[in-house]
Amino acid sequence: MKRRDFITKSFATAAGILTGLNSSGISAQPSADTEFLTAKFPLRTFNLPPVERGESDHGKQVFKLKIQQGETRILPDTTTQTLGINQPFLAPVLQMKKGQTIQMQVNNQLNEPVALHWHGMILPASEDGGPHQEIAPNKTWNAEWKVINEPSTLFYHSHTHHKTGVQVWKGLGGQMQIIDEERDKALNLPHEYGVDDYPVIIMDRSFDEAGEFYYNNQRMNKMQGMHGNVMLVNGVANSVLEPEKTRIRLRLHNASNARFYDLVFSDLRPFELIATDGGLLSQAITTNRVRLAPSERAEIIVDLSDRKSISLRTIKGYGNLSMGMMRGMDRGNLDQTFDLMHIDPRHSERVKAKTLSQLVPLPDWSNQAVAQTRKMNLEMQMGPQMMFGNGGFSINGQSWDMNVVNETLKVNTFEIWELQNPSMMHHPFHVHNTQFKVLERNGKPPLSWELGLKDTVTVHKDETVKILLPTGPYSSSSDAYMYHCHILEHEDAGMMGQFIVV
Repeated sequence: MKRRDFITKSFATAAGILTGLNSSGISAQPSADTEFLTAKFPLRTFNLPPVERGESDHGKQVFKLKIQQGETRILPDTTTQTLGINQPFLAPVLQMKKGQTIQMQVNNQLNEPVALHWHGMILPASEDGGPHQEIAPNKTWNAEWKVINEPSTLFYHSHTHHKTGVQVWKGLGGQMQIIDEERDKALNLPHEYGVDDYPVIIMDRSFDEAGEFYYNNQRMNKMQGMHGNVMLVNGVANSVLEPEKTRIRLRLHNASNARFYDLVFSDLRPFELIATDGGLLSQAITTNRVRLAPSERAEIIVDLSDRKSISLRTIKGYGNLSMGMMRGMDRGNLDQTFDLMHIDPRHSERVKAKTLSQLVPLPDWSNQAVAQTRKMNLEMQMGPQMMFGNGGFSINGQSWDMNVVNETLKVNTFEIWELQNPSMMHHPFHVHNTQFKVLERNGKPPLSWELGLKDTVTVHKDETVKILLPTGPYSSSSDAYMYHCHILEHEDAGMMGQFIVV
């Protein structure tokens, strides 16, 4: 990447050493080894996305979603052309409850087709929002299903054929929450949106000299996926959350195209991990770090009763930028330690820390019969087709073809999938219409942050991961679901397959 490809604006903490809050911002020590020009984003107030719960209409919760173009001030001194849902950039948080019948009325106001996918949701394939459900310009698509997922934090985003990466990069994505306030209250979990329960949607972006998004899905950007040098939380850089209470729940959500996050707090304080992609764990896990691949989510509870200002930070060295030959090609110095956001609890209402015991029992699938075991090889082949064309990425030797059904599953059964990665890079593997369990990694138990239900799992280089997945209650011989790498540039280039459930 050339220096002129980017406007480089560092956070107030490019090297990541938070020393305190004052009237001029958070003091910082800038990185000494970056090749980019450095500046400072001013401190900004934490951006709490608006929440939409739908309108009740004849027993359904109806959400009206308009996909639109916009103009947003992301950089300090200019505006950027963006995409959004019901707003100029990004999207509202959609809240719903288990058992509700949901209708999504999605109107496409763009001048290009778009598909909108309900990531993590178990639903009929015709309502899934994959590439088969493209919405033409100025048309509306209605999707309807009954929510059968457990309460959890999910993701909705573009899934347009060959354009998922660029449309998400420009803003087509948001968080969905299936909520149960009474259950959370009984379990002593923070559950008031914007009071002690906050979405933290993390993404990286890069910009050209005019202040527009820089997106170039060729060469190294295609191989390693698009990475940026500007870190955003809920669409804002260098923001400060002043929570109303000192015991808070953060719904961490990796909404980046390709960046992996190794998340800690600046003082390495411990926190409680309570949930992963598919909902609550059986019991809270005390840790001081959690890793999230693209599209993964984790919910944590943080005790701020000491009233110390801290930053949420990602540590360099995890992900594909640090892999072998990639490390030497990171001319943009994109593999850095970044502070993502800051938390100032000095004026928060003090809430006594609570000990969490059991949360919710996870489903016991140990005695379930396995209908079939499948192997999925995630493959990359170096060459001109990978670097400049639409090929070079495949699963089991086949790049995605909209007209080819790769696998046929049987309804209401369980399968084991062995995910093998002989390639030179990590791949976050996502399966539509399921919440699965990770059984093992190279014969060893799964990591602490993947003990719950999952819809995405990282398969590291030269690794085999086994997952146990339910095929779900919906069947169709004509409508297909997807499975793919969730590095969006890899997905767009063909590391995706499709299956039907019959």
